[in-house]
Amino acid sequence: MFGFGKKTLVLAAPVPGQLLDITAVADPVFAGKVMGDGFAVEPSPDESVVVAPCDGEVMVVAETGHAVALKSHGVEILIHVGIDTVTMKGEGFATLVKPGDRVKTGTPLLRFDRAVILAAGKPLTTMVVVTNQADVVKKVEKDLSNPAGVMTLTL
Repeated sequence: MFGFGKKTLVLAAPVPGQLLDITAVADPVFAGKVMGDGFAVEPSPDESVVVAPCDGEVMVVAETGHAVALKSHGVEILIHVGIDTVTMKGEGFATLVKPGDRVKTGTPLLRFDRAVILAAGKPLTTMVVVTNQADVVKKVEKDLSNPAGVMTLTL
């Protein structure tokens, strides 16, 4: 929402499911906010598509298909599916966008095969992390009860 006065960027859940604070994630790098602050989603059992949490430009698509980075109004956002899924080397993932693509909130970014990922013993926890928060964000508000507006960033 950009208009008069302060500017805000709202991040929605990229997949339906149970919302969690990033500190509750079973991965110490994400839980310790090493990459930045954010939130996570435990995807609902019938979900397999990850969508854009906001309007923006695709900056990076991981070769392994498990993560996509967007940029919106100077804010860099990482959407990362699963814990330790990078070790799967792309198995169980299909990307639907490429760097340079412009996306809107809700645009499909990638698909994941639940059965393949779970059979490999990997959790499906999906993280959304603001990786450059210190550079551009003045204030962060989280509402873990609101999938359409989980994180509001004041820029």
